[in-house]
Amino acid sequence: MEEKKEKLDLKNTLNLPRTDFPMKANLPQREPQIAKQWEGLYKKIKEIRKGKPLWVLHDGPPYANGAIHIGHALNKILKDIINKYELMQGKDIDYVPGWDCHGLPIELKVENQLKEKGISKEDIPKAEFRRMCREYAGHWVNVQKEDFIRLGILAKWDSPYLTMDPKYQATEVRELGRIFERGIVYRGKKPVYWCMFCTTAEAEAEVEYSEKKDPSIYVKFKINNPERLSASLENVYAVIWTTTPWTLPANLAITVNPSALYVLVKVKGETLIVAKELLKQFLEETGLGQGEVLLTVKGQKLVGLEYSHPFNTKEFLKEFLKPQTVENMFKIYPSEFVTLDTGTGLVHTAPGHGNEDYAVGVKFGLEPFAPVDDKGFYTHEVIPPLRGLRVFEETGRRNKENYQIVRSPANYRVIELLKENNALVSLKDIKHSYPHCWRCKSPVIFRATPQWFVAMDKPLED
Repeated sequence: MEEKKEKLDLKNTLNLPRTDFPMKANLPQREPQIAKQWEGLYKKIKEIRKGKPLWVLHDGPPYANGAIHIGHALNKILKDIINKYELMQGKDIDYVPGWDCHGLPIELKVENQLKEKGISKEDIPKAEFRRMCREYAGHWVNVQKEDFIRLGILAKWDSPYLTMDPKYQATEVRELGRIFERGIVYRGKKPVYWCMFCTTAEAEAEVEYSEKKDPSIYVKFKINNPERLSASLENVYAVIWTTTPWTLPANLAITVNPSALYVLVKVKGETLIVAKELLKQFLEETGLGQGEVLLTVKGQKLVGLEYSHPFNTKEFLKEFLKPQTVENMFKIYPSEFVTLDTGTGLVHTAPGHGNEDYAVGVKFGLEPFAPVDDKGFYTHEVIPPLRGLRVFEETGRRNKENYQIVRSPANYRVIELLKENNALVSLKDIKHSYPHCWRCKSPVIFRATPQWFVAMDKPLED
């Protein structure tokens, strides 16, 4: 009878090391156990390394407004790698983690919680709203701290710094007082990105770019002293191009490239000033047909020409502007920012609605005039037909998947005023890349707002 052979187990033929490591990682169970073993490690290291060369890494704080994400993990792990490297070099490390407990990211989360309960932020006392924000931030500080500890980050977790700690706030006030005493703090107006739906300024890094449809218009401004160019000229207009008609009430100047060539071209009984390099493109886009070039001059020759605004007057604006601005406004100025890639080579300049425009204003005595409030509505500083109109109106949900701008009452009415005053050369809609708020996904505007600044160009004196 044939013997029955035993089935060969191939794993028994392998020469593998034998260890006590479990076959499964079981990370959800093991991670808390490992974190428990590491408790107090930072304190022990500090005791052992006392007196050694000190390595200090300052922690830029995350917002206490939600669970940690991959960005938080990357930030903390990279810092931890640096600290542990310095630790292995024999140094005493000092790493105090912190949290930013103030600002719009936290306020928006609390405001959304109130909305879910049918409560408006404006319906509760400010002190109560601040208390709720403090409570909300405190909750997420603890949640984030536990998660960072689970990542194995070595830090002084038992005493982090919090921007809402009264001691921290008191130190900030004292330091601000010292800066004031040195005379380097001042209050001024400067254009910044502004979200009219979140009603807050935004840093450039907080802005996202998405496609948006806007009116593209060419506008003519009547030149009041064309005889400076030639005694025979009449009906002369400087032509500008813009995709933000709503900024025209804040127009205080037109800028040109002083070294570029400009032509005065006669079209349909009017003499229009445009850059020579852009003339063909301008005539094609506006559908004006052929024109007769009467004169060619350098941009510097146009500097100093005065013009009339299509619907604003100095008499109306002098009530809201400084005398120096009224004296210097509605003139053509030179600017290194003017390029010849699009438009006409003559740029509508509103110092309250753009950084480059602001720089021109500072140079030539034009204040940053921005007659739009924090919710995007025209103020009393514009002519009556425009007052109370909003730059943009929204519809739908404000998120990436379902958001759209349906109309701009301000753009619409400004264009109507241009037509009524025979100042609109042409109009068409274009789609272009436009800055949007990273929080609510709404389009932002450039708007000058009063702010406190620290003068970086002044020497520090003890």
